[in-house]
Amino acid sequence: MIENEKYINEAKIALENGFPEDALKILDQLENEGHHEAVFLKGEVYFKLQQWGIALNKFSHYKELEPDDQRSDSYCLMINNILGFYHRDLYNP
Repeated sequence: MIENEKYINEAKIALENGFPEDALKILDQLENEGHHEAVFLKGEVYFKLQQWGIALNKFSHYKELEPDDQRSDSYCLMINNILGFYHRDLYNP
C-alpha cells in the first residue's frame, strides 16, 4: 500500500509540473489494480488536458466507487457548465 501512495505522489508531482502524459502512465498501472484515487487523479489529468468527455466519465466512475466523496461532484458540475456554454451573440451574428 505504501508503494501505491508513492506512485500517487509521483503522479501528482508530474501533473503539477506540466507532464500529464507521465502522470497518466503511472495512473494506468494503479487503476488496473483497483486503486480509487488513481481514477480521480486520471479525471483531473483529463480535465487539465481539456478532454471533457473522458474526464466526466472518470469522475462519474469515481463517484460510483466513493459515493461519500464530494470532490467529483464539483468537477462534474464545472464540466457540465463548460459543455453547456452558449453565447447567442457569438454564434448568431
